[in-house]
Amino acid sequence: MFSELKRYSILALYTCALFFSVPLSLCIWFVRRELCTETSVAGEKQLGGVENKKKLPSNESATCPDMHVVIVHPEQWNGGSDRCTVALIRHFVSQGHRVTWLTTMIDEYWKNHTFDGVEIREVGLKLHPGDWWSQNVALGWHMVFSNLNPDVAIIDHSASCVPMIKWRFPQCKILFYCHFPQQLVTPSRFFLYRWYAKLIGIVEEELFGQIDQIFVNSNFTASQFIKVMPNIERNKVRVVYPPCDIDWIVSASDRPVSRAERAKNDVYTFLSMNRFWPEKRLDIIIEATSILKQQGYNLHVQLAGSVMPHIPESRIYYDQLQEMARDLNVTDLVSFIPSPSDKVKFQLYQQCDTALYTPPNEHFGIVPIEALDQRRPVIVCDSGGPAETVLEDITGTKIAKPCGELLAEAMLHHMNKRDWPELDTEEGYAKQRHRLETEFSTRGFCGNIDRAIAEMMGTMDINATEPAQPLVMETIVHQPVATEVYAKPYQQNKSAHSRRAQA
Repeated sequence: MFSELKRYSILALYTCALFFSVPLSLCIWFVRRELCTETSVAGEKQLGGVENKKKLPSNESATCPDMHVVIVHPEQWNGGSDRCTVALIRHFVSQGHRVTWLTTMIDEYWKNHTFDGVEIREVGLKLHPGDWWSQNVALGWHMVFSNLNPDVAIIDHSASCVPMIKWRFPQCKILFYCHFPQQLVTPSRFFLYRWYAKLIGIVEEELFGQIDQIFVNSNFTASQFIKVMPNIERNKVRVVYPPCDIDWIVSASDRPVSRAERAKNDVYTFLSMNRFWPEKRLDIIIEATSILKQQGYNLHVQLAGSVMPHIPESRIYYDQLQEMARDLNVTDLVSFIPSPSDKVKFQLYQQCDTALYTPPNEHFGIVPIEALDQRRPVIVCDSGGPAETVLEDITGTKIAKPCGELLAEAMLHHMNKRDWPELDTEEGYAKQRHRLETEFSTRGFCGNIDRAIAEMMGTMDINATEPAQPLVMETIVHQPVATEVYAKPYQQNKSAHSRRAQA
C-alpha cells in the first residue's frame, strides 16, 4: 500500500514538474538577467544560432541511416561532458548513422567548430543556467512534438525527459551518462530553489529505473550513484571513463616532450589548469606558494583556466584569487592565465615541471590525464576520480585533503625529486601511454558505447565482450555548490594569512 502511494505521489510530482519547471526556470532567468541586470548570466557569450554549423535540415535523413541516434545535451560549454558529446557525434557520424543533437545553447568556444553530418536542433529558450532538469524537460517536449523517430537516445545531466521519450518512442533505447548524481549537489541560491531541488531528488530515482543502460565516469561516481539510488539494478551501471583526447590533434611538432628533452626552467614551474570555480580550491595553491616563499624557496606558479563570464561565481572567484595573491605577497611568483586556447594550454603543459589539480572529490578530472599524456607528474587530492588515475610517487603525488600546508609539502617533494622515470624515459612513458590509450581514449569510450547499444538492441551480450568494472562502495559525499563555498576558506582565515605573510 505504501509503495503504491509513493509511486502515485512521485507520478504527481513529476507531472507537475513537466508543466511548471520550464516556466519557473524562465522566470528565474528573467529575474536575474533583466530585473537584477546580472549581465554575466548565460546568454551573453553564446552563439545566436547554429547557422554557421554544417548540419542536415530537419526533414532530411543522413546518407546511411542504419540507426537514428538522438543526443540530448543541454548547454554546450567547454568541459568534460561537452567533450563526451563531441566524441559521440564524431563517432556515430563516422559509422554512417543519422545523428540528431538536441541542445539549449552552444557557447562561442565552438563557433569555429564544424559538426559535419549532424542535425543540430537548438531549443532557444532562455532557461536558468545549470538548471539541467528544466532544460532536459524542454528538450523532451521538443522530441514529443517533433518528426524524430530515434532508435537510441543518449542523455546526460538529468533524467527528467526519460518518461516522455519512453512514452513517445516506446521502441527507443536510452543510455544515460552520469557525471555525478544531482541529489548530492547541495543546492544554493534562495530557499525556494532548495525545495525545488529536493523534489527533483525524490523523483529522479524512479526516472532512472526506466533507463536501459547507465554509464558513470569513475568508480567514485559509481559508488555515490549506487548509494543514493539503491533500488537501481546494479547490472545497469557501468564505469566508463570519459575521452580525454577530443580537442587536441597530435602532430609531429606537438608531440609530448619529456622534461629531459626540453630546456630546463630557471625556477621550478607548477601549472594549475582548471576552471576558475570555487569548488576547484585554487586558493590552496596560492596559500602553499606563500608558505614556500616564507621558507625561502623560489618557484613559479601558473594559474590557467577559463573564467566563465556566464556564471558570476567564476568571475568573482577569479578576482578574489588575485586579491589573495596580493594580500599574501606572492604576485611575483603567481601568474594568472585566463581562458587559454587549446594551443596555449598544451604549450603550458610542456613548459611546466609539475601539474597541480586541487579539487577534492572530483567526479573524474580530465586535467591529470592531459598532464600525464604530456609527460608531467601531477599533484592531486586523494579522493574522487583523480585518485584512480594518478599512481603515488610513480606518476604523481596525492595529498589527503585540500590544505595549503599539505600541498606545500607535496610541491617541495616534487622540487626535490627531479626524476620521474615513468614519464621522463621513453620506456617508462610507453607503459603509461598504453594505459592512457586503453582506459581514457576516445576509441575506448566509443567502443563501450557501441557495446552497450548492441546489448540494448539484443545483438550481443556486453558482458561477454568486456566485463563491467566493479562498483566500489565508498562513503557518500555531498558536493557543495559554488555560491556556498567560494573563497570561504580564505575569507575565514584572511587575518591568519596576513599574519603569516608578514612574518
